[in-house]
Amino acid sequence: SRAKNQRHVAIRYMSPGIQRHDQNKTIWASSKSRLVWTLELSVPEVEAKPNKWIESGFHDVCKLGDLWSRLLDYSRNELAGLRKDEETGEERAKKRHRSDVVRIQLPSDDGEEHPFRSSISNDMLTAVRQKFESTPIMQTTWLIRIQDMPANKPTFCVLDPLQPLYTQLRYQTVIEFPTIYVFRKVPTIWDGHEITIKQHLAESSGVDQKTPLRDQDNDAGNGNVIVENDSELLPENTYLPVNDNKPDVTSCIE
Repeated sequence: SRAKNQRHVAIRYMSPGIQRHDQNKTIWASSKSRLVWTLELSVPEVEAKPNKWIESGFHDVCKLGDLWSRLLDYSRNELAGLRKDEETGEERAKKRHRSDVVRIQLPSDDGEEHPFRSSISNDMLTAVRQKFESTPIMQTTWLIRIQDMPANKPTFCVLDPLQPLYTQLRYQTVIEFPTIYVFRKVPTIWDGHEITIKQHLAESSGVDQKTPLRDQDNDAGNGNVIVENDSELLPENTYLPVNDNKPDVTSCIE
């Protein structure tokens, strides 16, 4: 598949009719030679339920950090600009309808700004803003779970939200589309089991970059988290196998 050969990411597909399969709108944009992803973003530390949402149309040359910061800025600007005086009921209804759709522009490393319509709910946006508004992006921790690990050994890779997404998904395997977890503090326990966190090995302009895991984020260093380098797990210029009997990502193109 082009995802595997050009982006070095393996996509495993579920059977039609399963919700995650039906939610997947990922396409290979042939004209730009890139993946336009469906993403699931999960923020376990917020109180909103559900504490996750699904985005579609995210170009893999864009950065997760730009999406995050522009969502927070959008929330702040919108809430600061609300005016209810002298509004009719119809005008208020139109404003509520407009505010249900978060429209932002995402910069990318190709020099373009891509229009993006976020599907985050107002309640989730408010909860994320309240939890993370005062937290700089580099003090957050972004993780993706490594597939095919035992349930009692949950293992994650660190992602750098300030790098284009395609550099962070290299050598990863995703089920339909990536689920990305965002934390203020590095988690140590997952479903009752000790977490292993591996440094994500990515390439940018031919140079290996290893995203550091900040010690100060380990909540006073309770020692439960295991941090490893994944250079042996994921050798350079290799990719994980994908079931070739499943459809190529290009089959999602309408």
